[in-house]
Amino acid sequence: MRSVWKKAACAGLLAAAALLSGCGGEDKVAVVDYQQLEIRSEKIKGIQQEITAKNKEISDRLAQAEGTLSQEEIQKKVADARQERAIFIQSKQRQIQSLVESQCAAIAKEKDIGIVMHKMAVPAGAVDITDEVLKRIDGSDAAKTGNNK
Repeated sequence: MRSVWKKAACAGLLAAAALLSGCGGEDKVAVVDYQQLEIRSEKIKGIQQEITAKNKEISDRLAQAEGTLSQEEIQKKVADARQERAIFIQSKQRQIQSLVESQCAAIAKEKDIGIVMHKMAVPAGAVDITDEVLKRIDGSDAAKTGNNK
């Protein structure tokens, strides 16, 4: 009796997965090369420079405090600085992710693309929209007027 339930549950899960994944659908798949966006996008480079500047500011602040504080106070300052750094980096990473995802979603809607994935996750056969996302992130004229490739 138990194996019948297991088989029924397994069949139900497979059917649900097929239904949710659009099995048999004609959805187009697109890919975005995040690495290329990080290398080529001026806006993303600017956000990365903000992270670098914040790291330098925190390091400079710690260096100044080092000579005037006790070892215990320095350890607390270092712990606070690590937390501040982590929060700042997470915030900037979310900003980049939101920027990329919003442009991907807009392009996907315009081109009737069902799903956009990271390029490394899809071996072949998908439409690469990296250049279009890059244009939109950096606000080029082609992206503003809709004259993309």
